[in-house]
Amino acid sequence: MDIWENRQGDVVILAVHGKLDASTSVLFEAKVLPLLEKGEKNFLVDFAHLEYISSAALRRLLVLAKGANRAGGKVVLVSLQSPIREIFDMAGFTQMFPMYGSSEEALRSF
Repeated sequence: MDIWENRQGDVVILAVHGKLDASTSVLFEAKVLPLLEKGEKNFLVDFAHLEYISSAALRRLLVLAKGANRAGGKVVLVSLQSPIREIFDMAGFTQMFPMYGSSEEALRSF
């Protein structure tokens, strides 16, 4: 798994590539928690190149969302491929996260 970080204004863009499972979700959390601690509060997570996501990774994503919400920000998700979207649907996460088809569309939501 790789995470590429970029920024657009006050939005941190995280592009996740590969598999986000029990072991790699720890790396995801190690990436996002320091950002929250530094005061970042708006996140766009791009899943265009995500191949797999586990329940452990969903929990880590929820930690990010709760931290962003407490700070007055939000987490939006972009480009969920069909199998990943199905996992979010089954877990009830489609109700918790705004989801967009493109980064441009998601950035306009901030």
